[in-house]
Amino acid sequence: MPMFSPHGRPRTDALHNREKILRVADDAFREGSEVVPLEEIARRAGLGRATVYRHFPDRQALGLAVTKRKLRIIVRIVKEESARHCEFREVLTTVLRAQVAHRPLVRFFRELPERFQRREADGLVELMTPSLRRAQAAGIVRRQVEPADLLLVFQMVETALDMSADHQAAKRMIDVIVDGFLVCPGHSAIASTSDS
Repeated sequence: MPMFSPHGRPRTDALHNREKILRVADDAFREGSEVVPLEEIARRAGLGRATVYRHFPDRQALGLAVTKRKLRIIVRIVKEESARHCEFREVLTTVLRAQVAHRPLVRFFRELPERFQRREADGLVELMTPSLRRAQAAGIVRRQVEPADLLLVFQMVETALDMSADHQAAKRMIDVIVDGFLVCPGHSAIASTSDS
Protein backbone atom coordinates (compact mmCIF):
# COMPACT_ATOMS: atom_id res chain seq x y z
CA MET A 1 0.00 0.00 0.00
CA PRO A 2 1.48 3.41 -0.92
CA MET A 3 2.42 5.73 1.95
CA PHE A 4 1.45 8.86 0.00
CA SER A 5 -1.87 10.10 -1.32
CA PRO A 6 -2.30 10.89 -5.04
CA HIS A 7 -1.50 14.51 -4.14
CA GLY A 8 1.93 13.58 -2.82
CA ARG A 9 1.06 14.07 0.87
CA PRO A 10 1.59 11.30 3.44
CA ARG A 11 -1.55 9.23 3.98
CA THR A 12 -3.29 9.78 7.33
CA ASP A 13 -3.02 6.10 8.27
CA ALA A 14 0.69 6.07 7.34
CA LEU A 15 1.31 9.07 9.60
CA HIS A 16 -0.67 7.38 12.38
CA ASN A 17 1.35 4.16 12.03
CA ARG A 18 4.64 6.05 11.99
CA GLU A 19 3.72 7.89 15.20
CA LYS A 20 2.65 4.62 16.84
CA ILE A 21 5.97 2.98 15.90
CA LEU A 22 7.93 5.93 17.30
CA ARG A 23 5.97 5.86 20.58
CA VAL A 24 6.54 2.12 21.01
CA ALA A 25 10.25 2.46 20.16
CA ASP A 26 10.59 5.37 22.59
CA ASP A 27 9.03 3.23 25.35
CA ALA A 28 11.41 0.40 24.48
CA PHE A 29 14.42 2.70 24.80
CA ARG A 30 13.11 4.01 28.12
CA GLU A 31 12.82 0.46 29.45
CA GLY A 32 16.56 0.16 29.08
CA SER A 33 16.54 -2.18 26.13
CA GLU A 34 19.81 -1.90 24.27
CA VAL A 35 18.48 -3.22 20.98
CA VAL A 36 14.85 -4.01 20.31
CA PRO A 37 14.42 -5.88 17.01
CA LEU A 38 12.12 -4.24 14.52
CA GLU A 39 9.98 -7.39 14.62
CA GLU A 40 9.42 -6.81 18.35
CA ILE A 41 8.56 -3.16 17.73
CA ALA A 42 5.99 -4.30 15.15
CA ARG A 43 4.49 -6.79 17.62
CA ARG A 44 4.21 -4.20 20.40
CA ALA A 45 2.69 -1.65 18.01
CA GLY A 46 0.18 -4.19 16.70
CA LEU A 47 1.44 -3.71 13.15
CA GLY A 48 2.84 -6.01 10.50
CA ARG A 49 6.60 -6.22 10.03
CA ALA A 50 6.24 -4.89 6.48
CA THR A 51 4.60 -1.72 7.81
CA VAL A 52 7.47 -1.05 10.21
CA TYR A 53 10.11 -1.78 7.56
CA ARG A 54 8.33 0.53 5.13
CA HIS A 55 8.83 3.41 7.55
CA PHE A 56 12.18 2.35 9.02
CA PRO A 57 14.36 -0.04 6.99
CA ASP A 58 16.71 -0.80 9.90
CA ARG A 59 17.42 -0.20 13.59
CA GLN A 60 19.60 2.83 12.88
CA ALA A 61 16.86 4.59 10.91
CA LEU A 62 14.37 3.95 13.71
CA GLY A 63 16.83 5.00 16.42
CA LEU A 64 17.64 8.21 14.56
CA ALA A 65 13.94 9.05 14.20
CA VAL A 66 13.31 8.40 17.92
CA THR A 67 16.36 10.50 18.82
CA LYS A 68 15.18 13.43 16.70
CA ARG A 69 11.68 13.14 18.15
CA LYS A 70 12.99 13.12 21.72
CA LEU A 71 15.29 16.07 21.05
CA ARG A 72 12.35 18.04 19.64
CA ILE A 73 10.39 17.34 22.82
CA ILE A 74 13.30 18.44 25.04
CA VAL A 75 13.78 21.57 22.92
CA ARG A 76 10.08 22.39 23.22
CA ILE A 77 10.19 21.97 27.02
CA VAL A 78 13.28 24.18 27.30
CA LYS A 79 11.63 26.82 25.10
CA GLU A 80 8.47 26.75 27.23
CA GLU A 81 10.43 27.00 30.48
CA SER A 82 12.55 29.82 29.07
CA ALA A 83 9.45 31.67 27.86
CA ARG A 84 8.01 31.38 31.38
CA HIS A 85 11.37 32.63 32.71
CA CYS A 86 11.83 29.51 34.79
CA GLU A 87 14.92 29.34 36.94
CA PHE A 88 18.06 28.12 35.22
CA ARG A 89 18.21 25.39 37.87
CA GLU A 90 14.86 24.02 36.66
CA VAL A 91 15.87 24.19 33.00
CA LEU A 92 19.19 22.41 33.55
CA THR A 93 17.63 19.79 35.83
CA THR A 94 14.99 19.01 33.18
CA VAL A 95 17.64 18.41 30.52
CA LEU A 96 19.89 16.29 32.75
CA ARG A 97 17.01 14.15 34.00
CA ALA A 98 15.98 13.48 30.41
CA GLN A 99 19.56 12.37 29.78
CA VAL A 100 19.33 9.90 32.68
CA ALA A 101 15.85 8.65 31.78
CA HIS A 102 16.79 7.74 28.21
CA ARG A 103 20.13 6.00 28.65
CA PRO A 104 20.03 3.62 25.64
CA LEU A 105 18.81 6.45 23.43
CA VAL A 106 21.67 8.65 24.59
CA ARG A 107 24.12 5.83 23.87
CA PHE A 108 22.63 5.49 20.41
CA PHE A 109 22.97 9.27 19.93
CA ARG A 110 26.70 8.89 20.60
CA GLU A 111 26.94 6.42 17.68
CA LEU A 112 25.56 8.99 15.24
CA PRO A 113 27.82 11.17 13.06
CA GLU A 114 29.78 13.65 15.16
CA ARG A 115 28.52 16.56 13.05
CA PHE A 116 24.91 15.68 13.93
CA GLN A 117 25.75 15.27 17.63
CA ARG A 118 27.54 18.61 17.74
CA ARG A 119 24.77 20.46 15.92
CA GLU A 120 22.07 19.14 18.25
CA ALA A 121 24.12 19.71 21.41
CA ASP A 122 25.06 23.24 20.34
CA GLY A 123 21.41 23.98 19.55
CA LEU A 124 20.38 22.85 23.03
CA VAL A 125 23.08 24.99 24.66
CA GLU A 126 21.96 27.97 22.60
CA LEU A 127 18.40 27.51 23.87
CA MET A 128 19.57 27.29 27.48
CA THR A 129 21.86 30.33 27.26
CA PRO A 130 19.23 33.07 27.85
CA SER A 131 18.08 31.32 31.03
CA LEU A 132 21.70 31.01 32.15
CA ARG A 133 22.44 34.68 31.46
CA ARG A 134 19.28 35.84 33.29
CA ALA A 135 20.27 33.77 36.32
CA GLN A 136 23.78 35.25 36.23
CA ALA A 137 22.42 38.79 35.97
CA ALA A 138 20.20 38.08 38.99
CA GLY A 139 23.21 36.86 40.97
CA ILE A 140 21.87 33.29 41.21
CA VAL A 141 24.41 31.50 38.99
CA ARG A 142 28.17 31.93 39.22
CA ARG A 143 29.37 34.58 36.77
CA GLN A 144 32.37 32.55 35.57
CA VAL A 145 30.10 29.88 34.04
CA GLU A 146 30.04 29.96 30.23
CA PRO A 147 27.37 28.37 28.01
CA ALA A 148 29.96 26.00 26.52
CA ASP A 149 30.46 24.58 30.03
CA LEU A 150 27.07 22.91 29.66
CA LEU A 151 28.59 20.53 27.10
CA LEU A 152 31.11 19.46 29.74
CA VAL A 153 28.27 18.90 32.21
CA PHE A 154 26.44 16.66 29.73
CA GLN A 155 29.64 14.68 29.28
CA MET A 156 30.22 14.43 33.06
CA VAL A 157 26.75 12.99 33.56
CA GLU A 158 27.27 10.58 30.67
CA THR A 159 30.58 9.36 32.09
CA ALA A 160 29.07 8.86 35.54
CA LEU A 161 26.15 6.90 34.08
CA ASP A 162 28.57 4.68 32.17
CA MET A 163 30.11 3.77 35.52
CA SER A 164 26.84 3.09 37.36
CA ALA A 165 23.30 2.14 36.37
CA ASP A 166 21.88 3.41 39.69
CA HIS A 167 19.29 6.01 38.63
CA GLN A 168 18.72 7.22 42.19
CA ALA A 169 22.42 7.93 42.54
CA ALA A 170 22.31 9.71 39.18
CA LYS A 171 19.48 11.95 40.37
CA ARG A 172 21.44 12.83 43.51
CA MET A 173 24.47 13.57 41.37
CA ILE A 174 22.40 15.88 39.16
CA ASP A 175 21.34 17.88 42.23
CA VAL A 176 24.98 18.22 43.25
CA ILE A 177 26.07 19.29 39.74
CA VAL A 178 23.25 21.81 39.39
CA ASP A 179 23.93 23.25 42.86
CA GLY A 180 27.54 23.73 41.76
CA PHE A 181 26.34 26.35 39.27
CA LEU A 182 24.57 28.37 41.94
CA VAL A 183 25.96 31.17 44.09
CA CYS A 184 23.68 30.04 46.93
CA PRO A 185 22.90 26.33 46.41
CA GLY A 186 19.41 25.29 47.44
CA HIS A 187 17.95 28.80 47.20
CA SER A 188 15.23 29.64 44.72
CA ALA A 189 15.40 32.68 42.45
CA ILE A 190 12.85 34.47 44.63
CA ALA A 191 14.74 33.74 47.83
CA SER A 192 18.07 34.76 46.31
CA THR A 193 16.82 38.09 44.96
CA SER A 194 14.88 38.96 48.09
CA ASP A 195 17.87 38.25 50.35
CA SER A 196 20.16 40.59 48.42
